[in-house]
Amino acid sequence: MSPPKPPGDRPLRADARQNVEQILDVAQAVFADLGYQASIAEVARRSGLGMGTVYRHFPNKTALVEHIAIKVMRESLTEVRRALAEEPLTWSAFGQVMRHMTRLRSSQLFPVSRGRATDPGPELADVRTRLLAALEDLVTRAQQAGVLRDDVNAYDIVLMLNSIPPRHATDTADDDGPVSDLADRYIGVLLDGLRAPGAEPLARPAPGRREIDEFFRATHGL
Repeated sequence: MSPPKPPGDRPLRADARQNVEQILDVAQAVFADLGYQASIAEVARRSGLGMGTVYRHFPNKTALVEHIAIKVMRESLTEVRRALAEEPLTWSAFGQVMRHMTRLRSSQLFPVSRGRATDPGPELADVRTRLLAALEDLVTRAQQAGVLRDDVNAYDIVLMLNSIPPRHATDTADDDGPVSDLADRYIGVLLDGLRAPGAEPLARPAPGRREIDEFFRATHGL
């Protein structure tokens, strides 16, 4: 999978592509660790690259964070498509996608400002649409296979996954802190509730795309 290109750039040379990948990986960890208030200077310091190199590819923090989100959504799309290629779709394959997306959520990969003034760019809007469509296909296939309760939809799944508390980048599997392993615990509870046939009828209609867009705009600025 090719890395996202900074806005407006020509195709990058190999060394420039490597710098972009390095900046995105480091920035992802920095924002997960320190939150949106983390500085570009800290990203440059941890990456071992100069400030000029970072700004050459990402002119501001908004652009950097948006491309982290694009990278994360592309990774999720690859994972969903992998599960969709499995015939027949099994509960194990569905659960693997849910755990993958929980790990992404647990790393706080959408560390963006609520007060962001600009709308998401077309590349982010496109990959979000493709990811949601793939998730809709996954949910439909899982329901047709009889492994997922039939009264939930893909938008339910997205909102549920975003309710799981994040694990900070500094947490490890060996941490003894009070919330170090709650993401793993809660995804187990969530998956148990999603499995067919579902013992408890659900109240209220399922959410739609409008609710998802409003949620990401309000909570992530995306």
